[in-house]
Amino acid sequence: MKRNLLFVTYRDGDFGQDLSYALDLAKMTDKGMAILLVQRKRLADKLENIMTAVTFAEAGEHETAKEILKASAADDVAHMLEKKCLESGMATSVFSAVHDAASSLKEFLKHNNSIDMVLLSPSITENGDISSKMLKRLVNSAARPIVTMVKHAQVA
Repeated sequence: MKRNLLFVTYRDGDFGQDLSYALDLAKMTDKGMAILLVQRKRLADKLENIMTAVTFAEAGEHETAKEILKASAADDVAHMLEKKCLESGMATSVFSAVHDAASSLKEFLKHNNSIDMVLLSPSITENGDISSKMLKRLVNSAARPIVTMVKHAQVA
């Protein structure tokens, strides 16, 4: 069984360079790859989107309602990521999480022993969504390397 690199990012994140780096790292280390999509939005935000879509639908704005609901659809993002990875020569499994990044990662690792290394995208670590205390706790309990990515500032 091939060991996998787990790339953790937000569902609504920017996947460009981060995904490319994760794919390159998986190829260089001769690993498979899995992606864990974490939901940034809280339950209240999801309910607000649904209620907004219902309001537009009641007003006869069915296309607008569909667009609002489509923006929160999980399958589109997962399919797009799988396609990008396959185009780069890497078959990838994409998983969705319903909790915050730290809880989702902890739960995922508990049930998936094929993960050999975890790569956290900059969107997860830079915004303070995982505190340094939580990251330290994850590193101590994960029993596998957890690598964080940092975006460098653009020089003009």
